[in-house]
Amino acid sequence: MGQPAYISISCLPLPTFIEGGHKTFHAGERHPNRNHLQFFILMLMEKGELYIAEDGVNYTIKAGEMFLLRPRHHHYSWHVITEDTTYYWLHFYVMGRWEQASGLTPMGSVINVPTLHHYTPVETLYLAKHAKMQHPKRLVQMTRQIFKNSEASDGYGFWQAQQIFIDVLQEIQVQSQQESAMVQLSNQLQRYLRDHFNEKITSTTLSQEFHFHPNHLIRTLKATTGLTPTEYLRQYRMEEASKRLLNTSMSETEIAAAVGFQNIYYFSTVFKQYMGVAPTQYRQAQTRQIVAEKEELN
Repeated sequence: MGQPAYISISCLPLPTFIEGGHKTFHAGERHPNRNHLQFFILMLMEKGELYIAEDGVNYTIKAGEMFLLRPRHHHYSWHVITEDTTYYWLHFYVMGRWEQASGLTPMGSVINVPTLHHYTPVETLYLAKHAKMQHPKRLVQMTRQIFKNSEASDGYGFWQAQQIFIDVLQEIQVQSQQESAMVQLSNQLQRYLRDHFNEKITSTTLSQEFHFHPNHLIRTLKATTGLTPTEYLRQYRMEEASKRLLNTSMSETEIAAAVGFQNIYYFSTVFKQYMGVAPTQYRQAQTRQIVAEKEELN
């Protein structure tokens, strides 16, 4: 294998399995020349050697190795097959951002997910472009099950195939020690902010709690969620405030205090920045919508 390369893929939305199969080439044959496929192609080599090029870079894929071709990139055979060669291939589609580079590159989500319902600190899947399979038998077994479920006539087959495909991606993903430490710290930060959102929290508070410099904590949360601690806390508070406006009869002053604001006017200003309307207007508009929906049902 040559210079290591990694493909970093945003996982919101998740990659989707499209189709797959088992391919055999005999000596003297070549892999097809393709240029405009819209899917990633994951190849799991079972036997022989495959000589494939992508955008002018030649690769030799041997038995027991995996290889990943990028969508809308030119791939073709750079050498004739010299022996019987077999491999499994899986096409999958990615709607989110992705990038191939010599290192791991965090990729942000293309979907804005409320922090109240989203606890995943890292939204990037890291895959080696060319690597030795750690558990080839298990991967082949999972791949065969994907194919079997895809061919099932019942409605569950599609969903089962997607679930197993995600398991395959988890099986082959790359994780760095540095990222693991960052993820762990980010998890702890997010949990602390959610558990203490109605209290006064400053950079000093977090620094004393986690024994890191405030700048390090800011960089960690920003890299894994796209938000600084202040932004994360405010967004979570606004989501909690909107819940109380819709589901309780609490006054705005009571709600402001319950989500960590001492000043009702500042609370109203921040709420309008996040929701586009003042708290009173938000409650009234949502109430009217609920009433209208009930009348339609009747």
